[in-house]
Amino acid sequence: MKSIVATAIVSAVFMAPQAEVPAALQTMADTERAFAEACTRKGIRDSFLEYFADDAVAFNPAPISAKERLRSRPARPFGEAELRWEPRTGDVAASGELGWLTGPSTFTDHTDANARPQAGNYLSVWRRQPNGEWRVFIDIGSQPPGPVTFAPGFIRFAFPSRYVGSESQDQASKSLLAADRALNTAAVKDSAGAYAQVMTGTSRLHRNGFMPPIGSIAIAAWLKQYAPSMTSKTGAAQAARSGDLGYSYGTFEVPSEKPHAYVRVWQRVATGKWFVVADVAQ
Repeated sequence: MKSIVATAIVSAVFMAPQAEVPAALQTMADTERAFAEACTRKGIRDSFLEYFADDAVAFNPAPISAKERLRSRPARPFGEAELRWEPRTGDVAASGELGWLTGPSTFTDHTDANARPQAGNYLSVWRRQPNGEWRVFIDIGSQPPGPVTFAPGFIRFAFPSRYVGSESQDQASKSLLAADRALNTAAVKDSAGAYAQVMTGTSRLHRNGFMPPIGSIAIAAWLKQYAPSMTSKTGAAQAARSGDLGYSYGTFEVPSEKPHAYVRVWQRVATGKWFVVADVAQ
């Protein structure tokens, strides 16, 4: 009962009104749209090579070079492999060099006469390059059973209490790494209870075969039913220069399944505590 009440309180606190979209976030979203448009002209492989950072990572389930994996695959024209997507929500660090986006996607294999469009829900972590351009550092998607619903247009992720502190980037990254490891340790015995402590009322959980549960209560209920315990290992974590936003990734296992990769996006409240705003398993 205590965990249910605590989860309800966290959800209520983090249900925030729509926030103004910062210029850096708008530019990042516009770059995502340009990326999606380039895919219609160049196809998946070549557009991804253009918009991915040189150090972008993919997962197998350990991190590997995303660009090397892309180059190893043949190019396919958009008329054969049609991928469409658009950003609908996300956020950017106050320092303006790190952010994330998510939204619906659809893939259609036109070489298969019997193939139906496959709905998806992507998440991308973006970094601003030294030349000022935004490029994808991590791109990871899930395959829900149907189209994922988002609010109309593009809105900033609802997260009302934002951290403003004086920690160095290195200090913030260390605290984020500790938060990710603490979540993994707690999830071994009780994943629902562990996640309930670090999820907000608008946090997202993306898993193949399921519509994404949104908010700490729905996520805890999903975990209790489908993944009550998991063994996870943190791979890396990095915070923005402003210490208010970051990402982590690693591997996890549930009973009777092979290891999977996870990616988490974290944001920090004014008190300095980190919260998971998006958690995706490959």
